Amino acid sequence: MTQEVIALKTRAKELEKELGIIHEALSKFGVKDDTTSFSSSSSFQSNISAILPPPSKSGYLFKWQDRTIGFSGSKWALRFIKLDRGRLAYHYSHLENQPRSDISLRGCAVRDEGWKLNRKHTSLVKGKDPPLEESGAYFFVFSIYYRSDSAAAEEEELSTESIVPLFRFSTSSLAEKTQWIQLLSEACAYCETDAFIREESNRNNEEENRRQEQLKMIQDMPQVERGTLAPLFVAPDKKAEERKSGMKRRPSYGKLPKSNLFRTQSKSRNAEKVDVSYAPSKPMHRTSAPSLLSSEARTPNYRGFYNLAMILLIVSNFRIYLNTVRSHGFIFTKLWSNVEGFSFSTWDQFPFLSGIVVLHAFLATAFLIEWLLATRRLSNETIGFVLHQLNAHACFGLSVFIVWNFIDQPAVGGFLLMNAAITWMKLISYAHANQDYRIVSRKDKDAHQRNLAIIDSLDTADIDIEYPSNVTFGNIYYFWLAPTLTYQIAFPKSPRIRPLRVLGLLFRMAITLSIFTFLGAQVVAPNLANLLKDLEAANGRYTYQMIAEYWLKLSISNTYMWLLMFYWYFHLYLNLFAELLRFGDRVFYKDWWNSAEVSAYWRLWNLPVHYWLVRHLYFPCVRRKMSRSVATFLVFLFSAVMHELLISIPFHSLRPWSFLGMMGQMPLVVVTKRLYRKFPGSSIGNIMFWVSFCVVGQPMAILLYTIDFNYEKMQGTLPPVIDGNVANAVACSLSVLGKCLITGFDQATSNAAQSCDAGVQGTCYPG
Repeated sequence: MTQEVIALKTRAKELEKELGIIHEALSKFGVKDDTTSFSSSSSFQSNISAILPPPSKSGYLFKWQDRTIGFSGSKWALRFIKLDRGRLAYHYSHLENQPRSDISLRGCAVRDEGWKLNRKHTSLVKGKDPPLEESGAYFFVFSIYYRSDSAAAEEEELSTESIVPLFRFSTSSLAEKTQWIQLLSEACAYCETDAFIREESNRNNEEENRRQEQLKMIQDMPQVERGTLAPLFVAPDKKAEERKSGMKRRPSYGKLPKSNLFRTQSKSRNAEKVDVSYAPSKPMHRTSAPSLLSSEARTPNYRGFYNLAMILLIVSNFRIYLNTVRSHGFIFTKLWSNVEGFSFSTWDQFPFLSGIVVLHAFLATAFLIEWLLATRRLSNETIGFVLHQLNAHACFGLSVFIVWNFIDQPAVGGFLLMNAAITWMKLISYAHANQDYRIVSRKDKDAHQRNLAIIDSLDTADIDIEYPSNVTFGNIYYFWLAPTLTYQIAFPKSPRIRPLRVLGLLFRMAITLSIFTFLGAQVVAPNLANLLKDLEAANGRYTYQMIAEYWLKLSISNTYMWLLMFYWYFHLYLNLFAELLRFGDRVFYKDWWNSAEVSAYWRLWNLPVHYWLVRHLYFPCVRRKMSRSVATFLVFLFSAVMHELLISIPFHSLRPWSFLGMMGQMPLVVVTKRLYRKFPGSSIGNIMFWVSFCVVGQPMAILLYTIDFNYEKMQGTLPPVIDGNVANAVACSLSVLGKCLITGFDQATSNAAQSCDAGVQGTCYPG
């Protein structure tokens, strides 16, 4: 027994020691408490309640719209209400971050206004009013108002029949209303304490610090992608101090006052008969606030303007398409009856099919070469590398030969050449990557595991894969079909194929292709046909005025077609193959549409090609001690040559338009980069990008290649780069040197040569 007493005394001393520590902590918050024993537990509880805020609560309530007129007077609207630490805020919904109103409950009280019948409710009790407990039968109303005088006697019941409610709420649940009234009254009582005043002071300081941090963040906002526009961000204004609304200065309490002082009840329990005293003098202007379109306003929501812009865009473009239907008829219905105009006849011919078969032959050859190197039947690395390069280049070169000599239709030839270029790039990547795997595996056995460790979502079969177990026929064909140009020993995989997603992608591909074909057949093709008629009438000679007219006609439709092409290929087509092959990494593009630099566009809009250029062209140049500027120039040069080949070869017309368009972007890259550094976050570079690509560059390229392709058919030779009048003037000017520098090889330059001869004789004449 003695031991138990000793143990209890020891435990009591420990508890007293812990209680002393708690009292010291409470004193840091300004709570005065001289209790040192358990006998004063009631005093201890009261002091704790003095510093602890009431519980928080949030939920949807109907809010009285006192400044809005409904069909039958002031209306109620469902709003998300949030009560926290003596402050009440309401939002339009729980998804809204910033509150529509956020007030302190200091000096406020809550009034129970009873209930009103829900006339839309069908009662279970026929012939008389339903009981209060029946769900949905009544709306239970309560309001929050400013107390006239906080110094009133604690036990005195305030007369609240002529109050001006600050907020008025209702709910269809009696229990919900009771809980809200209880918590609101406790919050009002808490707001009268010294603890709340200290908390509000700290809150204001935190808000000021947060505002300063946000202003600094705007100045030094990091970019998600270098060279792209920053996300639109508007820092919220500094919140006003606690709103006084003409109230007297109120004393605060060291202890928590009774909450029933802040809870009243209307005399009438019928909420419809409660006098809310909406007097003519009730203020309608209650706070200082800027106009919504002002820069000082909080982040505005322009979704309605966005919808209007979409409507105007659709209506204005629909008018353009109606004009094309009036001028040319509804060509889309005649599309399949005039299918030869779209170059499908070549599909039944031998050259295209033979070109597709050739691609598979070169794939098989690449696998054979790599298998010989992996099994060391071919031990000379230099010979193996040369064989790989010869095989890859022969794949592309033979395809160019087939398209140039045997396929007359640009669409079919372009399809074959595009697949040949993709295969060529994949074969180069396959050779380079496997050569690196092969060399590294002989020096470091753990190199493969380090590479695989940085890849997520690997298949179980790929977790321990290492060279040369990846050299299989199935592996190279998976890489050939996969939506990537850069080979690696294993790829991240998705868990399974989703049939519904495949069907959804196919459906969207069909819709997108239909819209693309409609625009091409209904808008672009008739304009190009009219251009050819004008060329024929002008004997194949064109002027700048003619080019400008058709360029403006094509700019909008071409932009739509280009965006549709991007969506169809880079999003739908590549995602379809990724889904069928369970290819995990489906980031085929990034937000190139926000590009504030032209270089950012080329980095972001086609990630498979960008990754290939970085891995197999840019860094090999850097490793050979080239400067980064030279390596970048070589990347642009390579891209310009490839663009020109992929366009000129199917058209059987080697012209410099695409090449010049690509190389002409080098100065634009420098200009937009400097603008971005001088004006960070500005839209100037983004506007220049859109104008140069969609308004100027692509429509002009379509016009020039169309003219070249059809002029050669009509005249048997390519057209001059400039019109005859300009050529004559230039030739006559050159003759000042006393020598003709132009010899005639077509109609325009023959005229220019004659002009040059006349200039030598001292007689320049206009075209």
